[in-house]
Amino acid sequence: MASLNSRQLSQRSLWAIIAALWILAGINYKIFQQEQLLANGEIILFELAPVDPRSLMQGDYMALNYDIARVVSQSVDQLSNKPNNHDGFFIVTLDNNHIAQFDGIYHGAALTPAQRLIQYRVRDGRVKLASNAFFFQEGRAEEFEEARYGEFRVNQAGQILLSNMIDKDFKRI
Repeated sequence: MASLNSRQLSQRSLWAIIAALWILAGINYKIFQQEQLLANGEIILFELAPVDPRSLMQGDYMALNYDIARVVSQSVDQLSNKPNNHDGFFIVTLDNNHIAQFDGIYHGAALTPAQRLIQYRVRDGRVKLASNAFFFQEGRAEEFEEARYGEFRVNQAGQILLSNMIDKDFKRI
């Protein structure tokens, strides 16, 4: 009877190890995808809307809001058939400085070569883009007060990832 229990314990241990490896593989794959997006994604800029840049509990960071999120929110509000929490896509055109200009909510039509697809999420009635905060090294708050744009990387599927903050002269901070 004792050998049966140790055999069961051995099988449980094996399954626990397999599950842990599976979870680690999934996490590493997600990291790999994010790294690929940072390395290969097209650069787009979203103009920032002003927000308080500091938190005593979390250290120095910028709480982010984007002008384009307000426009997307207004367009989403006009769609009465959308639930309060949903995901979708909107279309932007990039100007000469790669600043995204809102074209409309995506409804499946073909995009022009100048247009890009951007994923958004609505949670509790608020439009969310990739990130609502940008953390930076302590003591650099004054530098980041000069930020005017969030630099994102976007892939063809419309996934975006915040990569840098940009000043009014289009230089990375």
